[in-house]
Amino acid sequence: MPEAHIRSAILRSASGLKIELIERGGSQTQSFADAFDGAAVQGYFHWALQVDSLADAFASLIAAGAKEVSPPAEAVRPGARFAYVKDPEGNLLELIQPAA
Repeated sequence: MPEAHIRSAILRSASGLKIELIERGGSQTQSFADAFDGAAVQGYFHWALQVDSLADAFASLIAAGAKEVSPPAEAVRPGARFAYVKDPEGNLLELIQPAA
């Protein structure tokens, strides 16, 4: 939608899951000092996505332009791992690899 300064992309997984990402020209970037500062304000804080391989998903997102916020680490639940990245507009994405 170039007349509205909007770009979008739809990501589809092999299982049929679809996520639409939208960028609006002129929007203002969010910025948080750490992954949990966003919880101090009302509204959208972050998306959490379950992934099969945290290392692969994290590397793919960084290679595609995401910025590291919190590198892959052990979660509270034994065997689970998580990481945070932010997209070009500063939105937080949490990646969760559940325990086996």
